[in-house]
Amino acid sequence: MNLSGVEIDDPVVAINIHQQFPFARNDEDLYNSTRGLWRLDAQRAARARYLFAVYQGIIKEVYEIHQCIPARNETKEYWRKRLLSQGRHISPALNYKRSEFIGQIASDDIRLKYVDRRMPVRLTENPVRYFNC
Repeated sequence: MNLSGVEIDDPVVAINIHQQFPFARNDEDLYNSTRGLWRLDAQRAARARYLFAVYQGIIKEVYEIHQCIPARNETKEYWRKRLLSQGRHISPALNYKRSEFIGQIASDDIRLKYVDRRMPVRLTENPVRYFNC
């Protein structure tokens, strides 16, 4: 693992998944934890090509973004059930105007460039950070 800070030169949305990463048991859980539900700047998110799953400042996975869309009801229900299983109840109002990403794991060359590298900046209060978009 190369923990030096990475230079991000692609259009990226980085998501800090600090609350959900410990619950990600497989690749599908990691993808779902990263792709939704988020409050986004729709114009900036639409320009992004990649989505980073970030935990404790380290890029854990990179996804190629196919779409960024308003959160679907099935996604909202998925999150309601997931959080309830973790002992957390959230009001449906918190999901108002949230978005989700649809995509797939990025190509090997992009993953080699970013996965297991340290973010160049800390992702603090806002779990969403934009680079080059």
